[in-house]
This record gives sequence, C-alpha cells and structure tokens, in this order.
Amino acid sequence: MTFTLKPLLRTLLAQWAFGAALVVRGIELVGKLGLYMLTARILGVFEAGLFFLCNTWVSAAATVARGGFEKAVMRHIAAELAVGRAPQARKVLLEGTLWVFAGGLAASLATLAAAEPLATYVFKEHELTVPLMISAAAILPQTLCIFAAHALTGFHRGVAGQFVQNGLWPILTFGALAVGIHSLHGILYAFAFANLASAVLGFGLLLHERQKLIAQQARPRPGPRRETAPAENMPALWRTAWPLAIVENVQAALNSIPTVVLAAYASAAAVGAFSVASRITVLIWVVIIAISTIAAPSFAAAHRVGDFDQLRALNRRARLAIAACGIPAIAVMLLAPTWLLHLIGPGFEMAAPALIIMAVGQLINCLLPTQDVMLAMTGHGRVLRWLNAGQLASCIVLCFALIPPYGMIGAAIATALFIAQGGVGTTLAVIKLMPRAY
Repeated sequence: MTFTLKPLLRTLLAQWAFGAALVVRGIELVGKLGLYMLTARILGVFEAGLFFLCNTWVSAAATVARGGFEKAVMRHIAAELAVGRAPQARKVLLEGTLWVFAGGLAASLATLAAAEPLATYVFKEHELTVPLMISAAAILPQTLCIFAAHALTGFHRGVAGQFVQNGLWPILTFGALAVGIHSLHGILYAFAFANLASAVLGFGLLLHERQKLIAQQARPRPGPRRETAPAENMPALWRTAWPLAIVENVQAALNSIPTVVLAAYASAAAVGAFSVASRITVLIWVVIIAISTIAAPSFAAAHRVGDFDQLRALNRRARLAIAACGIPAIAVMLLAPTWLLHLIGPGFEMAAPALIIMAVGQLINCLLPTQDVMLAMTGHGRVLRWLNAGQLASCIVLCFALIPPYGMIGAAIATALFIAQGGVGTTLAVIKLMPRAY
C-alpha cells in the first residue's frame, strides 16, 4: 500500500498545483486582457502605442536589473531545502535581495536620466519623453516583485508566487482605469503603484516563509537523530545567476527587438496594433509559464537528489497539461483573428495577418514547452545561454531583414521563427544532455 500511495499522492499534488496555478493565471488573463482592451479604447491607437513602448521598456529594464538572480535564488532555495539546509536557503534569499534591489534602483535612475535621448533617438517619438520618465517609477517595484515571486516558488509556494508576479498588478491597474484614470500619465502611475503593491505582498509572504524556517530549526526533533551523507555544496549564487542573467536578458531582447525596430520604420499606430497582436499571442505564455514555474522547484529538487524517474514524470505531466490548455486558445487566434482584435478596439484589425503568423510560432512553442526551465533548474545554464544567443542572432538578422521592407508582417514572421527556434533548440538539448529526464 505504501509503495503505490506515494506516486499517487505525488500525481495528485502536482495536478492540484498545476490547476491552482492556471486559476491564478486565469486571473492574470482577465486582468491583462481587460487592461489592454480598456487602455486601447481609452487612449486610441497612437497613445496606446506609447503605453506599450513604455511597458516594453520597463519589462526590459527590470530584466537587466535582476541579473538572473531571481531564477538562481529559486533554484538554490529549492535545492538546499531538498537536503535540509535551511540556513543556506535563508542566506541565499538575503544575498539575492540585496543584488536585485541595487540593480533595480540603478535601472530606475538610468531611465530617468536618459528618457529624452531614448525617446528621440531610439524610439523616434519625442512625445515619449515624459511617459518614459514616469515609467522609471515602475522599474524597481517590478524588479522586486518578480524576484519575490521566484523566491516564493523556490519555497514551493508557486501559486502564491504566480499571484504576486502576474495576478495582482494587472487587476489593480485595470481597477484604476475602471474608476476613472483615463490619461496616459495616470495609467503609467497606476501601473507603477500596482507593481509596488505586488512587491510588498511578495516580500511579506517571503518574511513569513523565512520565519517558518527559523521556527522549524529551533524546534527539537523527537527520537534519535538520523545521520545523512553530506550533500555536495551548490555553486556560488552569482555563478548560477551569470548564465541565467544572459538568458533572461536575451529573452527580454527577443520580446522587445521586433517592437523597437518596427517603431523605427513604422507609425505609432502600426506599433500599437502590432503590440496588441503580440500581447495576445504572448498570453500563451500564461499557460506555459504557469505550469513551468510550478514544476521548476520540483525539477531542481529531484535533480539535486538524483531522482530521474520523478524528473521525467513531472516533465511529461507539465508538457501534456500545457498542450491541453494552450492549443484551444491558439485555435481561436488562428480561426478568428479579426474578431479577436476588434474586441480590443477599432483600428487594431490591421494586425490580423500578424496575429495568425505569430500564433503559428506559439503553437510550436506550446508543443515543445518547459525544457528551458528544465535546463535552468538542473545546472545547464551555460547550454541555455548558447541556445539563447542563437535565438538572439536569428532575431536581429530576421528583424532587420524583414521589417524595413515588410513592416508589421516582417516583424510577425521574425517573431514566429525565433519563438519556434527556442522550443526546438531547448528540447533537443534536454534529449541530448538528460535523456532520462525527457
């Protein structure tokens, strides 16, 4: 009975965690879709384009500021707790917090100082200067918010982490629009406040987890103390973070480069329409990231103790759950793109062909998911770094080759190709390096 009960409990717990994560991501989906639709309707195509450019910049700057420490901390906390090293887990949390706070503060100040040249020479929209200066207020809170979410996931509080990172701020920002904040500047201030509230919640939950660890250590254990073999030390936190920082920055660049290059060759209205279509397809990441993030600390823990059977089983369950949830959404994008864009607002229908093209790329991504997280959580960050470097090279070549002559369609083709490249490349790497995990 004991032999069959353990796998059953593991399966039920994993399915519950996946389901709960998807519920939280459903809240995010409603909040973000409502936010994008209402913002587009209120601001119009031109100002919506400015808003999405600011949003893109904040996301990219916060990614650089985190320096890969969020995923490094997630891996280290889960791995240290798997072998009973609570003090090391607490030390890692403190060290990572100090690094990302310094990075977020530096990125905020740099954006504030460089807002005018960025708007004039990079985005070619002088009207973007003040919105970028306001957006600087969101960078540090978003940096801390995302870090706190990953640290919570390392403590196996993935559902709470999902809510902190992706559930709360869209709803708060959407709520600000619903109560009457209808100017571009007002929406950006609301966006910064919503990220700050999410960061405060995240660190409040982390403090609770830290106090639980201290209390567990202080509590005497009944019975004789069992001797265990000493676990091999984890690498220094910065060594884990460095390759993951490159990966995260490349991913941020991949999300930003098509929009930035398109902004240099097309109108703000075209950028706004493309940004809406891109964000609709990126909502497939709602499913992929939700399930991958829940699975990530279990990947790290199973690899730490050498349980490849559990690693493979969890990997397969995650891939199946993502495919089952993501494919129906992609079908809607492929079959009714004009209707979907018309829901956002008038004028956005021009991006229907781009939506179809990017949805095809996301379909491949949906069928080959989670393997980047598998590589990151099992100490193969360097391999992931080279795979992402190849994606970045493809993205740059494709964007500058296709966007100047073909505009929005060129941006969509480039996006679809490098997204598909990422899914195929990481899957082949896992099959080669860890065939027992696939």
